[in-house]
Amino acid sequence: MKKNIYITLLLLITLFSSCENGEWDFPDYEYQVVYFAYQYPVRTITLGEDIFDTTLDNEGKCMIMATLGGLYENESNVTVDFQVDNSMVDGFVFEDSGEPVLALPSTHYSLADDQIVIPNGEIAGGVEVQLTDAFFADPKSLGRNYVIPLRMTNASVVDTILSGEPQVPNPRKGVATDWAIQPKDFIFYAVKYINPYEAFYLRRGEDVIVGKNGNTDLNETITRQEQYVKDDEVVKLTSTSRQQIRFPLSLQDSGGVDRNIVLLVDIDDEGNATVSSSEPGEYTATGTGSFIKDGEKNSWGSQDRDALYLNYELDLDDVRVTSTDTLVVRNRGVTIETFTPILE
Repeated sequence: MKKNIYITLLLLITLFSSCENGEWDFPDYEYQVVYFAYQYPVRTITLGEDIFDTTLDNEGKCMIMATLGGLYENESNVTVDFQVDNSMVDGFVFEDSGEPVLALPSTHYSLADDQIVIPNGEIAGGVEVQLTDAFFADPKSLGRNYVIPLRMTNASVVDTILSGEPQVPNPRKGVATDWAIQPKDFIFYAVKYINPYEAFYLRRGEDVIVGKNGNTDLNETITRQEQYVKDDEVVKLTSTSRQQIRFPLSLQDSGGVDRNIVLLVDIDDEGNATVSSSEPGEYTATGTGSFIKDGEKNSWGSQDRDALYLNYELDLDDVRVTSTDTLVVRNRGVTIETFTPILE
């Protein structure tokens, strides 16, 4: 009986010893490949600050990345040759807008290299894009218009580039129906920017409205302020240039009909703001203000928040409006975007 117990204990010890954790060694797949993970990404250069790191953005830079597949660990420096091929976007439009997909002019950017290196130990690597003053001076750069079209031509170390499987003669990159297996050896890298002041803001303040031509029935003072800042009116101010934003307002005329007003706010490098009208032939607007980093102390979320302070006057046909505004930055509004190109 004792002998059987000893044998059982020995078997248990052996069993548990064999179950100790060790290093798991997975073999790589049969083929190692390189590719662009996304064919149609949209990169928004975010000047100023956001919840993510904008260091590269504020230097006017971004990275176009290539990715490795088919292996668990990269033990080599992988080099990917590529070409800028503007002809790839000929005839394409953005599916949702119908606007043409334009190759970013060579005057608007430079590439740090004509190769992408994926370093030892990494599964992705990129080439740095430096945007120029011409890019930021171009109104088209404020929207989704331009792409940098790259095409992989060769790669070291890996077995292959994911170049797809065509199902028609002379297939085109970007035309999904031309391919039985979609190629991932190219990228239409869309790039645009927002200036440091474009954001969603929480707005509070006061409007003093005075009727013109003796029409005192229009006299009114409107106070815009909720108990908590987070509940204030939300307005989006959008970029019209590197240092100007568009500020939409709505005012009721003497007939009770909402009238859309658009102010232009220019902000210099010191944060000084100047207010003007976007339609001086329809109404005038004059004013000043300032954009102050962390200007609102212990604001929403119990944190200091950037703020835009404005004092301005509007002169319309029937009323004159004197306004003060405190606009507290809520969020920048930058999201992950992709697009779909189609042939025109």
